[in-house]
Amino acid sequence: MYTDRTTKTKIHLLLFLAMVIALGHQAVFVHWTCDDAFVSYRYAENLSHGQGLVFNSGEKVEGFSNFSWVVLLAFFNRFGLSPLWVSKAFSVLISLLLIGHVFKIARESGVGHVGALLCSFLVGSATSLAYFSMSGLETLLYTFLLLLAVTLNKKFIAAPSKGTLWILYIVLLCVAITRPEGILFLLISSVYHAGQGLRQKKGEALKTTLPVPLLFLSLYAGFIVLRYVYYADIFPNTFYAKPLGTFVEAGYNAFFINFSSGFISGSFFLFPLLLLMAHKRFLFQNLYPVLFCLAQVFFMSYTGDWMAFGRFFFPVFPLAVVLTLAFLGSLRAGFSTQRYKLLAPLTAFAVWLVFAGLNGMQTIRAVADKDDYPYLVMNSAELTKVGKWLKGNFSPETKISLRRQGAVPYYSQMRSLDFLGLTDRTIARMVFHKKDLTEESRLIARYIVQQGPDLIILFSSKSEIRGWSIDASPAGGRLNHLEYLIHNLAIKEGYTALQSIPLGEIEDAHLLARPGAPDLLRKVHKQTHGPESSIVQRTDSRVEIAVDARRRPMKIWSSTSNGPQRSRCGELSSPEGKNADHRDKILRKMRIGSFYGSFIFNRIPRVPPNLFLRSP
Repeated sequence: MYTDRTTKTKIHLLLFLAMVIALGHQAVFVHWTCDDAFVSYRYAENLSHGQGLVFNSGEKVEGFSNFSWVVLLAFFNRFGLSPLWVSKAFSVLISLLLIGHVFKIARESGVGHVGALLCSFLVGSATSLAYFSMSGLETLLYTFLLLLAVTLNKKFIAAPSKGTLWILYIVLLCVAITRPEGILFLLISSVYHAGQGLRQKKGEALKTTLPVPLLFLSLYAGFIVLRYVYYADIFPNTFYAKPLGTFVEAGYNAFFINFSSGFISGSFFLFPLLLLMAHKRFLFQNLYPVLFCLAQVFFMSYTGDWMAFGRFFFPVFPLAVVLTLAFLGSLRAGFSTQRYKLLAPLTAFAVWLVFAGLNGMQTIRAVADKDDYPYLVMNSAELTKVGKWLKGNFSPETKISLRRQGAVPYYSQMRSLDFLGLTDRTIARMVFHKKDLTEESRLIARYIVQQGPDLIILFSSKSEIRGWSIDASPAGGRLNHLEYLIHNLAIKEGYTALQSIPLGEIEDAHLLARPGAPDLLRKVHKQTHGPESSIVQRTDSRVEIAVDARRRPMKIWSSTSNGPQRSRCGELSSPEGKNADHRDKILRKMRIGSFYGSFIFNRIPRVPPNLFLRSP
C-alpha cells in the first residue's frame, strides 16, 4: 500500500490530522443530544434494571428501532455507566475508526494516496459526522458496520475463505438488528453471493457459500420470532407510528427531504453514482458497494426524516465518497503522470477546503439557531431542563402526555403517553390505519384526553410557520394541529393551565393539569397563583398568560418597561371552522404534486424549519 517509509509516515500524520479536525468539529456539539436518543436511553436503563425492554414499566411496546444499540447501552449501564456518555464516547471512537477505514477501503478500490486521503478528510470534516457522533443515536455504529461489510466482501472476493464469509455475515446480522432497514443489506448480500456462485459455475463453491447466508437469514427470522413472543408483533411500533415517515404523510417527498437536509453534508455525492450506470466495467467491479448505496436510497425514498444533516444518507456517505473518487480515478486514462502528481494534491486540497468551509458554515448556523426547529430538538438542552423541573416539582407517580418523548420523560422519570404513538400501541395503529390526517388528529386528541394524564404538555412556537398543520396557540405563538385539538378538548374536560416554560427564544412548553389530579399538582398551582385563577407566568417574566376560572378565551400580556400591554388575541376557533377548510385545501394541493409542494415549503439545504408535524 505504501511506496516507502517516508510516504507511510506522511500518510499517518495526515490521517491523524483528519482525526484531530473531526474531534474539534465534534467538540462544538458535545452538549447536543438528540431528543430521540433519550428514548433508547430509557429502554436501556429499564432493561439493565430488570424491568425489561419497556418504556413505561409493564407496557410492552417496542418504541425504538435500534435493538443492538439499546442492548449495548444497557450492558454498560449495568456497570453504572450513563447511557448518554457511553453513547457519545462509543460514537467518537467509531468516528475515528471510520476515518481510518475510509482511507483503507479507498486504497483497496484503486484510489491513489492523495484521493484516499481526500476521502478521509471529506468524511472527517462533515457536519453530519460531527453531530451524529454526539447525538447519542446509533448512526455511527450503523455506518461503520456497513463499511466494514464492504471491506470484508472485497477480501472474500479476492481470496475466498469460509472464515471471512462467516465474519461478513456476523457483521451483516448486526447491521440488520441495529436498524430495521438493515435487513436490506443482509438480503442483498445473500443474493449477491448466490449470484456470484452461479455466474462462476462452481457448484462446489456454491454449496459451501450458500449455507452461510441461509443460516444468518434463519437467525434473523429467529430474532423476529423473539420480537413477536415478547411484543406480540413482528414489526417495531415505529413501523405503525410512522407508516410513511416524518412529513411524508403531509404530502412531502421523502427523497427530497433526505437529500436536501444532507446536501451540504455530502448527499450531492449521489449524483456521480448515476454516471456509474453507464460505465459497465467499473460498475461490475464495484457492484456490491453500489448496491448498498442504492438500497439506502430506496429506503430514503420511503421515509423522510425531520433532522438536519442527512441522517438517513450518512450511512452510505463514506461509500458514496469512495466510489466517486474511484470513478474519477478510472477516468484519468491518458492524463500524464507528471501533471497528475502536480495537480492532484492542489485539486484535492481545494475540494476539501470548499467542502470543509461549507460544513463549517452549516455548523455555525446550527449553533446560532439552536433555539429554532429542528435544532431545538436535536440538542434537547431546553427539553432536558423541563424534565428536570418536572422531577423536582411533582410526584414521580404523575402521568404526563406530550409530543416529544425523549428528554422530558427520561429526566422526569414519569410514566408518559406519546402523542405520536411511538411508545403507544393504540395511537400507532390509529396513525397506520387512518389515511385522512384531520380525522386521525381528532381521534388521537380524543384518545389522549380520555386517558386522563395528570399533565398534558404542549409546545408552541412564536416564529413564522409554514404548512397546513398549524393553528393559533393559547400562548400567542402557534401549535401544530394535533396539539391544538388536544388543548381545546382538554380545556372542555376541565384541564387548567398550570405553568408556561420558555424553551429558548422561540418556543414555550405549556402544562395543563387534569381536574382531580394529585394534591401536589393543586398545591403547586394554588401556592403560585391562588385558587380562582389559572394565570401562568414565563420564568423570564416577559409574557403572562391568563385563563379565568370559567376558562374563557385566553388573553396575552407582554411585559415591557412601561408596564403590561395587552396584545390582540382572538378566541380559539373550532377545528371544524375556517382553519380546517384552509388546511384541507392546502393538503389537497400538496398531494397533487408532493415534490413541488415540498420544494415550495422548504429551503435547501435545511428541512422545514418550523414544522411540528412529527418530531418524536
